[in-house]
Amino acid sequence: MASSNGGHRHQILVVEDDERLLAAMVSLLKLVGYTALGAPNGYVALERLRSEQAPCLILLDLMMPEMDGWQFRKRQLADPKLAAVPVIVCSAHGASEEVAPLRVQHYVEKPLDVRALLHLIATCCAHE
Repeated sequence: MASSNGGHRHQILVVEDDERLLAAMVSLLKLVGYTALGAPNGYVALERLRSEQAPCLILLDLMMPEMDGWQFRKRQLADPKLAAVPVIVCSAHGASEEVAPLRVQHYVEKPLDVRALLHLIATCCAHE
């Protein structure tokens, strides 16, 4: 699990359209010591990726208005500056085989198992 000493620089971008879930995920990540940013859809996520320091990880919902997770990931992979940022898909939609073409690190089904998700996040950020 992430250190909460505030000394690490692991930033995570949470892309989630459910406002309460987004707020809860960002709060949880901050509580365990990460820097966390939220985005309610793929458009905002791309803007944040292009204007902020690149995060060590993106947590991505698939079903969102305006720009969904599939569209976001295609655009992310097409941008050489953003393509290397790893992604964990967190979604109630789609089986893992449907997500395979997105070339993500992990697929986690909702409702989320918070302990398992935090373990995956720690593993992904450790390889930064």
